[in-house]
Amino acid sequence: MKPAAPAEWDELIDTWDEIRQGYYLGDAPRAVLDCARNLVASVRVGSPDTALWTLGLVLIGPYVIYARPDAAAEARVLKAMGAVEQALGGTTCAHDEHPCDDMPLDDELDNLRDVLEMLAHVDPRPDAESEDLFEHRMTREIWTCPRNLAGFARAFADA
Repeated sequence: MKPAAPAEWDELIDTWDEIRQGYYLGDAPRAVLDCARNLVASVRVGSPDTALWTLGLVLIGPYVIYARPDAAAEARVLKAMGAVEQALGGTTCAHDEHPCDDMPLDDELDNLRDVLEMLAHVDPRPDAESEDLFEHRMTREIWTCPRNLAGFARAFADA
């Protein structure tokens, strides 16, 4: 599934959140592996959707590592995150800091869903409380910064 419209992203984000919460009734391992596969493809072509796929995998990747341990699936998830780090890790930017700098992955990441929704929509969602999230650093530019994505991928692989 490669969403093209914000509503399709919303549906996928709902699925990812259900996986993270532990009440998804579908095939969760497959959804995680689909996200990893789409992330690798997105990185390969330099798609603007790379941020959504990366942060989506940050949100749901632990499912195949901790909740339902699966060595083959874990290897594919880690390979996808490695592709992000390799492709984007050497990028320079003008930002003094990024959300990845001080967000340990062992936190619950409750607000990451809001970030994904913000990135899926061109205009900010009217119900998003973006000013309160992540210490006023919730901007599309910072969240989609290649260094931020590489930082999350690196932290995920190191966790």
